[in-house]
Amino acid sequence: MSEQPRANMATSVPLLRVRGVSVTYAVPRSIADLLARRSASGIVALDSVDLDVNVGEIVAVVGESGSGKTTLARVIAGLIDADEGAVEVEGEGPNDWRSVGMVFQDPYETLDPKRTIGEFVAEGLEAQRLPMDRVDASLEAAELRPASAFRDRVPEELSGGQRQRAVIAGALALNPKLVIADEPVSMLDVSMRAQILALIEQLRRDQGIAWLFITHDLSLAWAISDHVVVLYLGAVVEKGTAEQVLRHPAHPYTRALLAALPSTDPGAAGTHSLAAGEIPQGDTPSGCRFRNRCAHAIEACALTRPPLDATPGGGAGHRVACIRAAELPPLT
Repeated sequence: MSEQPRANMATSVPLLRVRGVSVTYAVPRSIADLLARRSASGIVALDSVDLDVNVGEIVAVVGESGSGKTTLARVIAGLIDADEGAVEVEGEGPNDWRSVGMVFQDPYETLDPKRTIGEFVAEGLEAQRLPMDRVDASLEAAELRPASAFRDRVPEELSGGQRQRAVIAGALALNPKLVIADEPVSMLDVSMRAQILALIEQLRRDQGIAWLFITHDLSLAWAISDHVVVLYLGAVVEKGTAEQVLRHPAHPYTRALLAALPSTDPGAAGTHSLAAGEIPQGDTPSGCRFRNRCAHAIEACALTRPPLDATPGGGAGHRVACIRAAELPPLT
């Protein structure tokens, strides 16, 4: 978990403010409907998501594949529009700010194999008519040093870790106050993951950059984040400080994610089962969206969608969407 003093990061107005963001993807009910262009059903990707990121803070958004993490990242970055809700950076809407960078999961897809690394980093500068001297500064900030040794190289001449550093350099070129990193280390080996995480922490410490860190790996969230937001089927089911959420999880889904981490006990069998069944496809279950996979579900869980309320007995800011949170047995 990050050791950056939180008191230095707190501001009266969050750097990033997400309120009530919802996204529904239209999906044809059948191939016949698609060919006939008949009306489509909708798959809810995000459902009334609220999220804050303060200046210089690292917030991890965690959840399984299909939980809505990447859709949320793309809405915040302005790459897709929300059906409802609002996203603000420093109080401005997405058409008014230029202070958000984006780092995608796969550097092999992000970088154009026919363009040099310098040309990639310069793209945003050219679009904004900014000085080109930031190319070298950004490469060096991403620890591609000296910049002259990387500026004229093409992606195939770089290792996977160097490619991801080049992508980070592209995000840094516009001098962002917030960088959204969508699974930025999932395709790297363990040693390179540690180096990229250390770079993210250094950029936060030295330049005051805030990060929204999207991951399915709670061990990474623990290693780097100040706050954690847990998504399931497009909704926030738990959020709080990394200490609150990962040491004292209040939602059965968060507990299941933690239980699925590899055991540190040499005598253990390996990993635990995440939860019964798989993340649903299509219609969202009534009531609590996790109830069909939850060992603690009761009849009432199907009747009402639980609000995100203060965690029973938890600290300030720790919130959970579970009507049985106060009754869950202690973790063993």
